Amino acid sequence: MPALRTQNLLPTHVRWTKDLLHLLPVPRFVAQRKGAKAICKPVKPKDRIKWWNVVPGDQVRLLGDKTGTIHEVHLINKFSNRVYLKRENTADESKSSDPRKQNVSKQVPYSRCQLFCGTFSFPPAAGQAEPQKLPVFATRISTTKPFWHPTMHRFEWKRFAAATIPKLPGATGLPEDRLHIPWPKPNPPRKVDPSLYDTPKDVVTEITYTPPSLPASFDAPVPEPPSEQLYISTLRTPQAVAYDAAQPFEVHVSKELTNPHSRAKKQARWQAYQEYRRRLLAQMVAEEMRDLQGRTRAVARADATYKWKARLEEERKAEVLRRWRNRGGEADLLRTKERKARKARRENERLKNLVLEDAPNQVIPRAQA
Repeated sequence: MPALRTQNLLPTHVRWTKDLLHLLPVPRFVAQRKGAKAICKPVKPKDRIKWWNVVPGDQVRLLGDKTGTIHEVHLINKFSNRVYLKRENTADESKSSDPRKQNVSKQVPYSRCQLFCGTFSFPPAAGQAEPQKLPVFATRISTTKPFWHPTMHRFEWKRFAAATIPKLPGATGLPEDRLHIPWPKPNPPRKVDPSLYDTPKDVVTEITYTPPSLPASFDAPVPEPPSEQLYISTLRTPQAVAYDAAQPFEVHVSKELTNPHSRAKKQARWQAYQEYRRRLLAQMVAEEMRDLQGRTRAVARADATYKWKARLEEERKAEVLRRWRNRGGEADLLRTKERKARKARRENERLKNLVLEDAPNQVIPRAQA
């Protein structure tokens, strides 16, 4: 299980349960932070809710709210069992220039939330002829057994309203009559009009290359691909070689357009090198076996293996040296040596041309006879 971090303790808008980190104890130095790094006070691990059925995007009402207003869940904090409700700004708050007073979420305990199941038709009230439509809320929730979804990398389960208020007509209370509560759907991505920096759709879907057609029958000769060397020769001397300019240009630069660092190319190079190692070992062992010189076959094979490892090490060092030269290491070394030599020459010239001004208390050493 991944380690518990500070960002895990903050309110989140993620609807899915991807781990159970919210059941871990919170370190004391994190829980007692103050100021800008302060977090909501977490509850004890034994009091935390393991499987959350109230997630961002749900519509709930609060127990004890006489108005019965339906709120939308904005954020949740699984460490403090708090639910943050989305609140619409009033006219006075919208005019306020203080950003702290705008879009301030109201946080309530998880236990006060009742899920809104929808609006259902009920029998007409006393003295009325038309059926009435009333909002239905879940007073008790039951779920299926959570399971880990390996593709989506999250826990999934279904939630049902085992008891509702008001009670649905014809409800028997049996498990098969439970009301299924679907999970909230994420908001669709906002579509932005393309700007001058975006490529239009018709340009992207335009067909700019048509591959050459192959023969319809198996008896017909297969056309040969265009010669890459012929194309290069045509670029150098256009008049010397005849070349069909109608041939597709992409065929000639297929090697340049492919990624040499792709996984398939790396694997092919590695497999070729492993095959070269095996062939080289077999060749060197065969050479030692042809002339044993009084040695046993086991000793001859050991000598061949030692020479094989030494050969591979020499080739590795030569390859490292070649790569160092190709990336400009040798040129940089020569340039550094020349720069140091120029600096030494300038210092010698400066010392040769040094002239001391006459001043008191100067003693000119005399040459010894």
